[in-house]
Amino acid sequence: MSLNIKVRSLTTWLFSLSPVEKIVEDPVQKLLNGMRVTSKCRYNASIRLKRQSQFSFFATTLLSLGLILVPLLQNSDIRLAFSSKVLNMLQIFLAVAVLVYSVINATARYEIRAEALNECGDKIKDLIRNLRREVSEGKKAGTPIDLAKYNQRYDEVSTDAENHSRVDFLFASLEMKGDYCYTGLLRIFMYIRSAFLYVIPYVVPSLMLGAEVVFIGDMLGITDFFAPYLQPLSIEK
Repeated sequence: MSLNIKVRSLTTWLFSLSPVEKIVEDPVQKLLNGMRVTSKCRYNASIRLKRQSQFSFFATTLLSLGLILVPLLQNSDIRLAFSSKVLNMLQIFLAVAVLVYSVINATARYEIRAEALNECGDKIKDLIRNLRREVSEGKKAGTPIDLAKYNQRYDEVSTDAENHSRVDFLFASLEMKGDYCYTGLLRIFMYIRSAFLYVIPYVVPSLMLGAEVVFIGDMLGITDFFAPYLQPLSIEK
């Protein structure tokens, strides 16, 4: 009997067969839990946007340095593996890449959005503290809580900034183990899914930076990745 219980418990944990979200009947506690999750999501979204802003600045800086380095090497006495036409093509590509990437980053307004999301999280946290204080005082005085007022205020505060994304909620639910119960294989799958969604914005700029580094390495003869494909065609007479 004990072995069957252990096997059942292991199966429940491995395949996360228990209810994922904690069941709460009390409307006050349900509102508190909802606000806590939202504030956590807004903080996660703020951190995500700040990291994207920092990485965008880093990527733009490296692309710009490559744009400066190529003509300096071209005008030096160093023997380069590519012809001047290929190097001019690279300079044009880097210039366009820096311009387009800078425009995209300026349009995204990462810093402003991150600040607004962080401020929204602070306001929700303050609302949680006020509700908890009123609940504590209401229990002592025997007075009911006006949940409609807090629901209205919560709606107003949560719409002050843009909504968080799916990946922000996934990370919040994985971190808030008291509210969400992901175990076993499901928890691993959730981590993989969250990480995949999180790194998507970094894929294209990372590939561009990697291609730039490899190209400069080929140009200096350090590597030999693009060099075989960027040699001038021989014309037979």
